[in-house]
Amino acid sequence: MIKAILFDIEGTLVKDKRYQALPGAVEFVRARRAGDVALRLITNNTTDRPEEIVRKLRDTGFDVRVDELFACTTAAIEALAARGLRRCYLIGTPPLRDMLRDAGLALVDSPDVEAVVVGHDPALTYAMLRTATQAIVEHGALLLALHRNRVFHDDRHQLGPSAGATVAALAYAASVEPLVVGKPSPDFYRQALASLGVSVEQTIVVSDDPFADLAGAKRLGLRTAFVLCGAYGDAAVLERLAPEERPELVVRDYDELARRWPE
Repeated sequence: MIKAILFDIEGTLVKDKRYQALPGAVEFVRARRAGDVALRLITNNTTDRPEEIVRKLRDTGFDVRVDELFACTTAAIEALAARGLRRCYLIGTPPLRDMLRDAGLALVDSPDVEAVVVGHDPALTYAMLRTATQAIVEHGALLLALHRNRVFHDDRHQLGPSAGATVAALAYAASVEPLVVGKPSPDFYRQALASLGVSVEQTIVVSDDPFADLAGAKRLGLRTAFVLCGAYGDAAVLERLAPEERPELVVRDYDELARRWPE
């Protein structure tokens, strides 16, 4: 029996950065709550503070709370603190820069740092990649990826490469493996499950991203549902995954998800 849902947000509950609720999503969440199914919002959003994400969701009709949100930004701050790393070079947006500074991290624009922190950055330049590569290769900095999402839809629903592409470039250039703190990090999912007090068998992950979200969840034994209303509109994309990583459910919309909901 499903006792908890881990929901992706952008592309899954809302269309994109405009935070317009997808048809049927608000009603689906409301119905699951009425059935005593707990939820967590799991997000790789690196452009908004957690409280701002929840405010925008509430404005569009979702009854959600800040304590129900698990964000990769919080995971990154905790990972750096656990390793005693404070001096960082950031590839990311101004809101992410503010969040890290508010957490007491020193952000500097030079390679002489302890960590390179990578989020989505639409203003990315070659000079930034060069500084980050120098930091990792010449100064031994940790490459910390907030996530490895492949693509990103902006507030005009235009598709572009996400942080995962930047992380892949740096990892290849520096010949290192990044520390990934957001989805699909196993620890990210385990923390969400621990907060709910449920097992992997009792939990389903709902997302529009079969690569960054669902394949990692499936490897942990979580049940998975792929909604074709966000980054990928064609189930043929699943052919790029190994059979054991493919989701159990593939649905066009929330009406279909409700009809096929596993009991």
